[in-house]
Amino acid sequence: MMSEVTATDHVHELADTGEISAAIADRLDDNGFETIADLLIADQKDLEDVPYVGAGRAADILAAVDDVEPEPLVDSREVVLEATLGEKLRVTMADRRGYANAFAVIDTEEPTVWETPDGDTWRTRRIRLSQKMAGDGADHEECDLVVGADGVRIEDPPVKSQKRYSRAKGWRVESVGAVGRVEAVAFAQLRGQQEQADVKPEGDDTWRKYQSRGEA
Repeated sequence: MMSEVTATDHVHELADTGEISAAIADRLDDNGFETIADLLIADQKDLEDVPYVGAGRAADILAAVDDVEPEPLVDSREVVLEATLGEKLRVTMADRRGYANAFAVIDTEEPTVWETPDGDTWRTRRIRLSQKMAGDGADHEECDLVVGADGVRIEDPPVKSQKRYSRAKGWRVESVGAVGRVEAVAFAQLRGQQEQADVKPEGDDTWRKYQSRGEA
């Protein structure tokens, strides 16, 4: 692998350097592998699930990125700010020891940029997570992961009885890390749902999207 390719580069950089074809780069991008970093946290089966990739080409792709430094996003704020649809995040709670689960990103919005009076900028973001979509059981389903001025926190806690916990303290997040991606079939479902939501009239109730999946 050419040394100029880095983990933050778009997957089409592999096509530019001749490692894969532009068509395969397009298919990877369409199935959630947007950057080289996405490939670094994938395994061969993840890539085989992409249409027209197959076992041999999947192995070649992983070999092509084998020498790339992972450059992990160790700061939890940055992980959430950069998270993409279908990515799996390991969320560890600050006040709930032993509570560290994998959640899949099922809905995203672009970060909001704020400017201070002295010209500095900072970003906030809200993404929707699903533990069920990540294949980690059905008891805990969905929650919002929010990056704010006070760090990262969970809102709408992932518990069966939200009335009991909606005002409870203890949902501060200690750390967030990227640990993989959902399978290609699940990603296609998520992308279709997000595209449908994007064309809805402004002001449409967000809960209707979750109700249509039977998870509201």
